[in-house]
Amino acid sequence: MQARIALRQFSVTYPNFTLVPLSVEFKPGERVAFVGPNGSGKTTTLRALAGRLTEYEGAILLDGRDLRGLLPLGRREIGSMPESLGGYGWMTVRDHLAFLRQFYPTWDAGYAAHLVDRLRIPLGDAIGRLSKGTRAKVSFVAAEAYRPSLLLLDEPTSGLDPEVRGELIGMILSSAVERPNRVVVFSTHLLEDVEQVAQRVLVLIDGKLTLDESVDHLRRSHSEMNLPKILYAALGRAKSA
Repeated sequence: MQARIALRQFSVTYPNFTLVPLSVEFKPGERVAFVGPNGSGKTTTLRALAGRLTEYEGAILLDGRDLRGLLPLGRREIGSMPESLGGYGWMTVRDHLAFLRQFYPTWDAGYAAHLVDRLRIPLGDAIGRLSKGTRAKVSFVAAEAYRPSLLLLDEPTSGLDPEVRGELIGMILSSAVERPNRVVVFSTHLLEDVEQVAQRVLVLIDGKLTLDESVDHLRRSHSEMNLPKILYAALGRAKSA
């Protein structure tokens, strides 16, 4: 099965940080979690996968095509939920979604309305006055409404109350079930979210990939622990190595 998205010797260098060349593939239908401390390279990698960062070494392939050569229109195939919602604070949610709709030919207005209704998003409220939880919901709708084949989520539930967090996790899983060939890649510090959503886990520490395993394999190999404890232990070993 051809990879939907692939990193080939992908590397980024900043003055105080280097992401060591990384080669991984994500197959259709996979749900993959990037886990690691702040500054490990998770957000950098997701930004590059989203086509928002183009200054890197190596290549990113989307369905076998170099992502750089597909930009900017290639972003229409990629849904990206950043850690913080962008947009104009004075716009209402309704106006914000209508504005974004112009850029995505496959935007499904009926589906967007369904998501808004299910997540109980107030369309008439201004973006700049929304709570953190509601901003996260709007950001998810903006990434999901055009049904992209690759969905990228950067810390999607960070700082949210349990109810909103549960709602978003439910929507992420529902969207994956409805599109079984979609790839979902997300970063998180919440290892309980990994247990609920991911099928595969990649651990980044100081710009190095220290673990790439399926959730099933991790559970079979450590049957005496739940997944969060397994990952906590893996993070601790990687930091001390």
